[in-house]
Amino acid sequence: MNKLTAKARITEVDGLSDSIIRIFGADTKAQEDTFLKGQIAELTTLSDAITAAILQDKAVSNLDEADSRRDEAVRNLGALLSGYAVFPLEEKKAAALCLKTVYDKYAKSGILSASYVSESSMIESMLGDFTAAEAKANIEKLDGVAEMVSAIRTAQDNFTAANDAFVKAEGSKGASASSYKKPILAIINDKIVPYLNTMAIVGNTAVADFAKGVESEISRVNETVAKRGK
Repeated sequence: MNKLTAKARITEVDGLSDSIIRIFGADTKAQEDTFLKGQIAELTTLSDAITAAILQDKAVSNLDEADSRRDEAVRNLGALLSGYAVFPLEEKKAAALCLKTVYDKYAKSGILSASYVSESSMIESMLGDFTAAEAKANIEKLDGVAEMVSAIRTAQDNFTAANDAFVKAEGSKGASASSYKKPILAIINDKIVPYLNTMAIVGNTAVADFAKGVESEISRVNETVAKRGK
């Protein structure tokens, strides 16, 4: 049985550890092996930790992306209103200027450069201003503005959901995901794999099925890494 390549990605190491734990949990004969039982218990702790750390990293990435999308939605509205503000038709120009006054109030307050919390507060306030009777009447006069305002609403709601996920992940934050890779590799490559190879040599059939499953999963990951390298 070959060892897991050190070039495997953090998510691949996490996935492999989950697979090994799952295979062990389904093999009653292997569960009777005291050595393997101890190694799987340690692997389970590390696997849970690296999964939580990966989720934390993903939550941060999703939050940043959600913030970028709501910034883009706000900019798009500003650009559209600026275009209408120089429109040759007086009615549309007047409507745009009224709405642009509302928009500019928040733009000058730094809506696009504020902290996450402050930006959320300003967006909610701006959207509230756009629901006023006069603003709604002006929005109806300008094609595309209602859709732009709706896009900001959607982007803000998505950011709120991403932020909730981030807060939840932050609550269980531990070490970084990369810090768990080496300990997991050590258990798999330096303990489990050598032990299973030794058991195969001495003819211990009680762990044979478990060994086949582990070998298959390691080979799958190694092949994926090899293909990626090519």
